[in-house]
Amino acid sequence: MTENPNGLEETIEIAKKIFAKTAQSKIILTPEAYQLWFEYFAGSIDTLKAEMDEILASGVFFSESITGKLHTKYFNNQEESAILDKVHLETQKIIKDIFSELLTTSQLASNHGMKLDDYVEKLNSATHLSEVQGVVKGIVQETANMAESSRALQDKLKEATTQTEKLKHQLKKTEEEANQDGLTGLNNRKAFDKKIKELVDEFKRDGSFFSVIILDIDFFKKFNDTYGHQTGDYVLQLLGGILQKNLKGKDFPARYGGEEFIVLLPNTTLDQAIIVAEQLRIQISVKKPTDPKTGKPIEKITVSLGVSIINRQDTVETVVGKADKALYLAKDSGRNNVKSEKDLA
Repeated sequence: MTENPNGLEETIEIAKKIFAKTAQSKIILTPEAYQLWFEYFAGSIDTLKAEMDEILASGVFFSESITGKLHTKYFNNQEESAILDKVHLETQKIIKDIFSELLTTSQLASNHGMKLDDYVEKLNSATHLSEVQGVVKGIVQETANMAESSRALQDKLKEATTQTEKLKHQLKKTEEEANQDGLTGLNNRKAFDKKIKELVDEFKRDGSFFSVIILDIDFFKKFNDTYGHQTGDYVLQLLGGILQKNLKGKDFPARYGGEEFIVLLPNTTLDQAIIVAEQLRIQISVKKPTDPKTGKPIEKITVSLGVSIINRQDTVETVVGKADKALYLAKDSGRNNVKSEKDLA
């Protein structure tokens, strides 16, 4: 489950669609099912929507088993188990409150209709003005009671929507923390693995190509051995900041492991990616880092970079593997330079 793109009115409309769809298809509306269908109608996860569309098109019944598998695939992870428990409880309360209010309002509407019928009969049989006035007064009071009930239902729907929004924000924050590298603030390896799989699937489906840059800090061990691990961490943070500053839009930088970083560049040709890699190399090499403990200058940082692009024969492993081979060629060629899969030939 991006800043919240769904306003109050849109969220209410999505909730209506969920209730209608699950009722029509006899789908049990568990908290997991509610989250799946909310994201489906919101259209916020393309791969989830596509997979659910395939299931719907196949005519297979949306069982609790299918719901559970989809929810585990797209939302579950150990880091957010506590918040999910809270979401389950609060979502159950939200749904219970809404249906309770709906049942109460329906009962009131039924009683309201019966009472109005009584008032009509009384009007037909009234012979004195005082009797007519009494009937009119009763109708006004009864209508006011019904209007108040409708307002209570609207208030309950708005309250439920607000609670749902808060839960979405909590889930999003938890997911972001679970996918973020604690030291550099970049995406972590887990987030990268998920993203590149999505990009490869998109490429196989509609030809949306992308390029990959792998960069490794030259002689990183020397920073740790000479200045200590605190300075080594500072160098990693400095590199993370440079990547965040120089990569924009849909570019996806991540810490790949240790002193190695990786960047996904959607809709970027190999030649364009080589230019981006060279710009990153220059930005890093011109930095004048200082020891965070002493404030004194330390040796400049350089990186070696390898670049590749997806093609029809590639898998996740092979497109990353080409960039990795190009990286090692850059290191073998003297470090502080860029090589691509073109150089491997």
